[in-house]
Amino acid sequence: MSVVLSGSDITKKASITIPDVESICIINNKGRVIGEIGVDTVRLLNYKKEMFLMGIALLHSMQKDFDEEVEPVEYSLTKRGNAKFISVPMPNGTIILVVAKKHADHEKIVDWIIHMINGTEEILGEKLRVE
Repeated sequence: MSVVLSGSDITKKASITIPDVESICIINNKGRVIGEIGVDTVRLLNYKKEMFLMGIALLHSMQKDFDEEVEPVEYSLTKRGNAKFISVPMPNGTIILVVAKKHADHEKIVDWIIHMINGTEEILGEKLRVE
């Protein structure tokens, strides 16, 4: 069973406490947004935003082909202008995309995401373990 954390009180509450994070969204394996919190900082026309998110989903999909040989991807980071785009693949096939300010400590943000997901197991009764 897949579990999606979109719109949960845990995610909303936690997103407020992360310094320099502007938005968090959950995208499916086709690049569609299935949950979003925060300010929409990706200011693109709708069709371009869809292409942008599809590119992130495609990147993670293609990287899975090498999981056995070089270990699974923990996260991907792209810096553009004044923003960092941090994408974290989840065991259920979704991707958490965080948009943060350029000076944000992306490793702390990734650690927070992993901690939040692993801590949610008790609440939801589902295995979401991220190593």
